[in-house]
Amino acid sequence: MLTKVNDVKKRIRDKLAQLTESQKTIANYIVENPQKFALSSIRELEKELKISKSSIVRLAQALGYKGFANLKSEFLEGIRNNLGPLGRYKTFLKEPHGKVDFLRWIAEEATDNIQKTLQLIDPVQYKRALEMLKKASHVFTIGVGISSCLAELAAYLFNRISVNSTHIPYGPLKFTERIINLTPRDLIFAFSFPPYSRETIEAARYARERGLKVIAVTDKATSEIVQHSDVFLQVVVESITISNSIMSVLVLIYSLIAQLGDELKNKTLETIRAIEHVRKEHL
Repeated sequence: MLTKVNDVKKRIRDKLAQLTESQKTIANYIVENPQKFALSSIRELEKELKISKSSIVRLAQALGYKGFANLKSEFLEGIRNNLGPLGRYKTFLKEPHGKVDFLRWIAEEATDNIQKTLQLIDPVQYKRALEMLKKASHVFTIGVGISSCLAELAAYLFNRISVNSTHIPYGPLKFTERIINLTPRDLIFAFSFPPYSRETIEAARYARERGLKVIAVTDKATSEIVQHSDVFLQVVVESITISNSIMSVLVLIYSLIAQLGDELKNKTLETIRAIEHVRKEHL
């Protein structure tokens, strides 16, 4: 796990011979169940391990911490970014944080995610994505959960700038079943964030097998969907809330739309004129 967690484990190993039997029981539990420990209250640990709260506090102090809360915070910080959105939100709700200005917090969080994303986006991958989108006969966007909402928005915007696009909803037919009749001239534009949807990953794999191009938007270069994609665009979606943050993803989508609209200027202007005509005559 991360450095802070490994540091706690090292302290436990160094102090093991000096611990009482009760403290060793707690220490072993921490080493074997770090994530569960990080998400447990002292009362929950007392009940599960059948060891007094005072013994748990004394172990924390023996390891060099002021108390249980300080020891637990090391684990919370260490595992937070490895958790899915529900896990992250659960850790946040269990942390003592007092009164919070959530408007400022979320705004700063979004700004930080966008800045990190700008540093992570590979210009070569971004340029390849633009070329693939321009050459595709039809773009099909997919995702599950909030990723489905992003996929629907992307399809809507692609169509507005003359890139033929369809959102494939998550429903009775699996993504792989919807892909069966597509051709190698088509492109899959997939969104994949924690908790990663197996169906989205399998759709990307199957699309590649059938010769379709795949662009993946995901949060890690090590995400499984990357190995089934021709291009991947990495964005930061960290959030204290119950869902992944989508602000950096929106910046990416809108940047693609702006650039494609500019590069496909004549086709985009034709599409705009058609939209204006429809609005005037039929709305």
